[in-house]
Amino acid sequence: MNSLAPKLEEWVAMWRVALPGFEVDSLWGEGPLRWAPLDVSPVGGDIEHQDTEDDLAFRILRLRSPDGSHILDVDSYQSIEPDGDSLQVGGEPDSRCTLIDLTSKTEAILQFCGTPCAFHWGVWLSPTRFAVGGWYDPNGFDQWWQGTLSIYSLRDSTVAEYRTRIVPVGDAARYSRAWHRWLLKRYRALMASHPRT
Repeated sequence: MNSLAPKLEEWVAMWRVALPGFEVDSLWGEGPLRWAPLDVSPVGGDIEHQDTEDDLAFRILRLRSPDGSHILDVDSYQSIEPDGDSLQVGGEPDSRCTLIDLTSKTEAILQFCGTPCAFHWGVWLSPTRFAVGGWYDPNGFDQWWQGTLSIYSLRDSTVAEYRTRIVPVGDAARYSRAWHRWLLKRYRALMASHPRT
C-alpha cells in the first residue's frame, strides 16, 4: 500500500481531517480476493450519453482510465447541482459504483450499498488497477463511520478491501466537508476547461 500512497493522497487527506495523523499504512484490511461484477449490462446508444450539462454528477465523478478503455463512475446514483459558489449534493439514498467498458460497450456494477455507506472518490492507479474510496457505518445507527478503500485489479479480477478505524459521526462530518471541497475543486476545474457558451 505504501507504494500507492502518492496516488491515494487526496483520499488520505480527506480522512486526515477526521483522523489526525492518518496515513495509508494506518489502514487494515484483507485481500486480494476474487472479484466479479454484481451485474453487467449493455450501455445503450452513445456511451458518452451521460456527458451532458444536465448530468453534472457524472461529469465530476467519472474517471477515465489512462489508456482510455474504461470509465469509472464513482457513484451513478449521485446528484450534483450548482448552487451559487457551492454545490448541492444529493440523489438516491443508495450508492452504486460502476465501470463502463468502452470496448465492449458494457457497464458493470462494482459495488452497491444502501444508506449505511457511500462511494465518494476514485483514482486510476494504472490502466488495469483503480481505487474506490468512501465510508461505512459499522453499526447502522449513524453514530460511527469508517473510511473504506477498495483496490481493484482488472488483470486478475481481484479486489483488496481496506478500512480506517472508526470515528464518531461528529468527527466524520469534517471528512464530509473535505469531500465537498474536493467535489467543488473538480467542478471548478471542469468549468475552467469547458466553460459554458
